Amino acid sequence: MKAIDLDLNKKSDLETLVPHKGKMFLLNRVKNYDLETITIETQVDIDETSMFYDETLGGVPVWITFEYMAQSISLMSGIFGRAHSEPPKVGFIMSVSSFSSHVPVLRKGDVVTLKVHQTIRMDAAVTFEGQAFVENGEGYILAAEGVLNTVEVPDPQKSLGL
Repeated sequence: MKAIDLDLNKKSDLETLVPHKGKMFLLNRVKNYDLETITIETQVDIDETSMFYDETLGGVPVWITFEYMAQSISLMSGIFGRAHSEPPKVGFIMSVSSFSSHVPVLRKGDVVTLKVHQTIRMDAAVTFEGQAFVENGEGYILAAEGVLNTVEVPDPQKSLGL
């Protein structure tokens, strides 16, 4: 396993690891990761330019955190692949379960910290637990949590019948 040669605070570097590009790539940075425990911590800055920003709410609906978690999983796959000189695996979310939110909106100015880790791997089926936190001035509060069930596919075009 080799070290990855990317700036994990630079969005353009992170985009080289995932299929999402441009406006579709929602994460801002990777705080840290662990390839042994298959764990990643990422962050998203909430402002008016955020793809799902809703002026009437003054932020992003909290349910969007499951997409932030999914993109964190994709980044973990890309980092793992890069470290092992392999291409990242392509995956699909099969379901999101046990999702619960503890705040209604991620407010303008919030920095959302996402923690995602792999809990189960059975061949191509992989389950991850994720949590989203926001700082409230006194520390971090849990904004949302859920379980993402995914499947890795060797050829996404073929898997979709294209």
